[in-house]
Amino acid sequence: MSSERGKPLPDEKLERLKSLLKVLQDEAEELLVQNKVWDVSGFGWQDADTPDAEYFGIAMWEMNPPFEHDWGTLLEGRIPKYPPTQRDEILLGNGEDLIATMIFARRSLGMALCFAAVSDPKIVGGNDEFWQEYATILMWLNIASDRLRDFFLMAQFGLKKKQYEKRYREENSTTTVPYSAPFKAATEEASNLSKCLSELAQLAENLQKHRHERNDRVHEIATIAAQRSIDLLREQRRLAGKTKSQTGPVFHDEALPPAIEAMKLWFGRLMKATALVFEFEYFDRIKK
Repeated sequence: MSSERGKPLPDEKLERLKSLLKVLQDEAEELLVQNKVWDVSGFGWQDADTPDAEYFGIAMWEMNPPFEHDWGTLLEGRIPKYPPTQRDEILLGNGEDLIATMIFARRSLGMALCFAAVSDPKIVGGNDEFWQEYATILMWLNIASDRLRDFFLMAQFGLKKKQYEKRYREENSTTTVPYSAPFKAATEEASNLSKCLSELAQLAENLQKHRHERNDRVHEIATIAAQRSIDLLREQRRLAGKTKSQTGPVFHDEALPPAIEAMKLWFGRLMKATALVFEFEYFDRIKK
């Protein structure tokens, strides 16, 4: 076992690594902007003082969340007057998790765009790094979708996921609870936020499809290396016995461009749904 294991990098190597990572992060950010994949605040605001009407809920989450800590009282050592409820805790926790997972997904998307930009179809075995980032993005977007639904369940029904699913199964005599079920149910109730809820329900249908497709895509990613080997075997079989010189096989990763578009589509829909669910909670709260 190396005696160097666990020791910090020498200063010159550490600084070089920091510099390389900074360059990579800058390149990823540039590619994200080129692809119109903004950060969370970039969606919520037109400028420093003007919320974006289409993503108004994100601005409201930043300015007026469902719960705000009484920092003044806490820092001064005084006793707070308001005891946060379980509803406050669930809304705050799921909302913060939702934002965080979208940030993580965007970072991975940026890295995937970097690897896609330098992909070389002539290299047998290229693009593995892209597909690894792609699988990571799908994971984060799936988690974000869960947090979105958990936030909505508490905001609309005052229920946790297990509580809602138990009620749904009993009322519908089924063992399966579709992802979009609570969003659809909310549109059936009278509300002055019906337009917001209707749009949210449609997006939930789209998110449900993305979630269903995720498992198949992850399986496909895991078998990419095996498929590449099979392609090479078949190419060798085709060329075997031929006397005329042949150029080497070129493997074009035709799945890469549609994968990029699929990532951007799911991310964009989820960001819009995030804005709507925050908007719904905000206006429903001030109405009450």
